[in-house]
Amino acid sequence: MLKLVFYIKDRILKVRQAYPEDSFTNSCEWQKKLEFIITQSGDFTITWTSLLPDLEAEYARALVELVSARYPLSSNYHSLKEKCPDIVFKNPSDEWVFFGGSFNPWHQGHQACLTLMPEDKCCLILPDRNPYKDLREINPVSTILELSTKGRFKKNQFLVPTFLLEQKKNPTVNWVEKLKEEFPTQKISLLMGFDSFSEIKSWTRSPDLLPLLHTIYVVSRLEEDGERHLALDEAHALAPDLNVVFLGKHEFENVSSTEIRNKKT
Repeated sequence: MLKLVFYIKDRILKVRQAYPEDSFTNSCEWQKKLEFIITQSGDFTITWTSLLPDLEAEYARALVELVSARYPLSSNYHSLKEKCPDIVFKNPSDEWVFFGGSFNPWHQGHQACLTLMPEDKCCLILPDRNPYKDLREINPVSTILELSTKGRFKKNQFLVPTFLLEQKKNPTVNWVEKLKEEFPTQKISLLMGFDSFSEIKSWTRSPDLLPLLHTIYVVSRLEEDGERHLALDEAHALAPDLNVVFLGKHEFENVSSTEIRNKKT
């Protein structure tokens, strides 16, 4: 069993492998693979993603699954909270902003979305499979390593691996409904590019989804003013009170994951 020490004082999960002198008297276990303790003292510099390349495959996978369970999107959230409440993700605000996507691959346009988000917003980056395409096999460890290496996250932006571990499609409305049921006072918002926003009326059960949202933060994708007004009207037709914030333009609006993949083939 791999022994780890987590430092969680600043909400960014930092970790090191245990020293022989560390006391594990009040430790927690995870899947009979990891044993860990929590500390709020010490000089930790390694985030949990940086430890993954140094671990054997089974331990790397177990660490990804443990981090997944920290978030209420996970089916293991409540059991982890009961066993070791100190390690579950602490809500830093009354609004969660989710930035979901297949991110296949992560590119400068995705990064621009995070860069344009206000510093004070808690943003949860949620890699997932495209619900409108055939399911594909994903290695959660290598995917998290790629995203954490390429992405530049602010202090209130967190990489959430939950859906990478599930071999199924996760339409947004399904998990938003679940979150609103469990956390009725929590504001649930989304971050997306304008291309996604302009098509949101075609999302699975969009008339049910949009009224549940507090805000949609939209980053430009080469749209004209008329296109923006049309998309806004269509969204408000489904949810008149929905708050929509346009975060502005950036220099990578023409970058596309599909085009990047096509260039590689």
